[in-house]
Amino acid sequence: MLLKDLISYNDAKNIIFNSFNELMRYKYKVVDIRSSYNKISFEDIRAPTDLPMFDKSAMDGYAVIAEDTFGASETNPIILNLIDNTNNIIKTDECVKLSTGMPLPKEANAVVMKEYCIEEDGFIEVRRGAHPYENVARVGEDVKKGDIVVKKGEVITPYHIALLSSLGIKNIKVYDLKIGLLSTGDELVDLDDFNTVNELKNGYKIVNSNSLMLYSLINEIGLTPTIYKRARDNKEEIKNSILKALGENDIVITTGGTSVGDRDYTIEAIKEIGKLLLHGVQIRPGKPFGFAKSILNDEEKFVFILSGYPVASAVQFELFFRNYFRARKYVYLPLNRNIASTLGRTDIVRVKLINKDNKTYIEPLRITGSGVLSSITKADGYVLIDENIEGYEGGDIVKVYFL
Repeated sequence: MLLKDLISYNDAKNIIFNSFNELMRYKYKVVDIRSSYNKISFEDIRAPTDLPMFDKSAMDGYAVIAEDTFGASETNPIILNLIDNTNNIIKTDECVKLSTGMPLPKEANAVVMKEYCIEEDGFIEVRRGAHPYENVARVGEDVKKGDIVVKKGEVITPYHIALLSSLGIKNIKVYDLKIGLLSTGDELVDLDDFNTVNELKNGYKIVNSNSLMLYSLINEIGLTPTIYKRARDNKEEIKNSILKALGENDIVITTGGTSVGDRDYTIEAIKEIGKLLLHGVQIRPGKPFGFAKSILNDEEKFVFILSGYPVASAVQFELFFRNYFRARKYVYLPLNRNIASTLGRTDIVRVKLINKDNKTYIEPLRITGSGVLSSITKADGYVLIDENIEGYEGGDIVKVYFL
């Protein structure tokens, strides 16, 4: 395979991410927070009020004026009048019984835990004093009005949903992007189009696993994927399949036909549909990656052209699609052994975590090749070796992205 004019990983990423910035300005929908789990917030969400919204008891006990309890002990209990909370106010030497979460009456500034009190005949004996605002959740202690509670681009978790609902927020804007998935190749067969493994073996067929993998990866980041029937190695069939998918989606991701072989028609078809912005990136695995834009019904659409090899397509999706929406978490860990690399090329090395001498190291997986799918299932993460670095030595501390 020969690809001319390979560009660097960073240049390719900038082209794609800048394009995404334009596309995503208006790609959102409003959803009920109960449906927002795992979606991506379209904007910064600010608190419309303080949380708590009022001073409230953090314990079961008695609301008091703290100064009335100073000096109280087992041997020197202080007696307070127990009143009801009808007027929502207490005076000196009075107290009100509260459960956790109930609002403090006016003038009260502390809660004495019930374990330190004895209640009898309309009075309580306080056997341990409280300092001002002890056992009180104060207004704005958790969140202050105007605070950003969810950042733009942040993935909504169950804890976000709890916080948003506590603030009285019922609906939010989330990214709304539809992605069509299309694999090409005469050798492929879709999952529903065979019955037994022997059919695959005897017919020399390969299951279209790329579409299923990408479908799951897209679901994982809260967007909407659709799988289309695979297209055979025929330029017109590929072209028509892409056009159909573009008409129903914002983005189409193809796999297969990315090199320059006699039967690699995907690039040719895409050139007739839109503008090919890049084809070939200095990365390993995943060099034959392409990106194009097309105008359809006055709307700009993207086409991501991924390799037919599973590992390569996974890496290409990771670097140029997923990382825009949900960057991987990372840590710095020492290498167990050397990793070689080539200057001028960005290498993505699959690694696993190992324990050695009660310390955690990362071990580069010895499995190589863009078609070795098990190398992803066995990996805990990956190391990205910059084009200006000629590998790492054992013991070096490197940045590890967790899968």
